[in-house]
Amino acid sequence: MSIYQIPLSTGAQSFSIRLGEYNYRMTLIYRDADGGGWFLDMVRTDGSDALQGLPLVTGVNLLAQFGYKSMGGALWCELPKQVKNYEPTYADMGQTLSLFWSDE
Repeated sequence: MSIYQIPLSTGAQSFSIRLGEYNYRMTLIYRDADGGGWFLDMVRTDGSDALQGLPLVTGVNLLAQFGYKSMGGALWCELPKQVKNYEPTYADMGQTLSLFWSDE
């Protein structure tokens, strides 16, 4: 099993990245509203599959519920002194929020 930390900058962002067998376009946006927070769009660059509007919540495999899409591996976010199911704030992105991917 290998674990890869996805590099993040501050604020909303969009970037291409290879995770496992696939290339993805990842977009992270913040919605400042009730029920808002950070959301992830993850689209295979070959157009074969996509996840859109996935909320970033700590302490869970963000891809677990999408096993049928064969996105491969596990994706999760962490904060220092992590509290399970904590929703990261706008200021956390690129500062204290870490996003990880594993091929297992």
